[in-house]
Amino acid sequence: MTDDVEYPTADEIHVMHGRIVASDANTEQGERTPAAVESALTYISEGYFGRRPGTVHEKAAHLMRLIASEHPYVDGNKRTALAAAAYLYDLNGYDLDVDDQIREHLRAFASDADSADVDAVVDYLRDRATEKQ
Repeated sequence: MTDDVEYPTADEIHVMHGRIVASDANTEQGERTPAAVESALTYISEGYFGRRPGTVHEKAAHLMRLIASEHPYVDGNKRTALAAAAYLYDLNGYDLDVDDQIREHLRAFASDADSADVDAVVDYLRDRATEKQ
């Protein structure tokens, strides 16, 4: 199934994570399951088991959820999840302007993604994303 959405690559997300780690001396380097990033990208672009996020906002929310909850890196997963979602928006002609509420969403994804309210995150992102002029 194809759509008109442009997606980041796993390599681009790994580079983002590397920059996040390099920018904070307290962030521990290392990868746990880097293939989880590829899996997240496959889910948002192609779907699994007949389910696939439809809008760019749903795709961004699920990309954040999967990176934050699967912990592909030793440290910096929530920051990488947000950076990847922001980059997904950028690739598709949107700016994302988040506030401190995003931290709550990311913590929920990282600690218990199954009970996190993904629909609330989709609504939040939709409200915070604006099309570029």
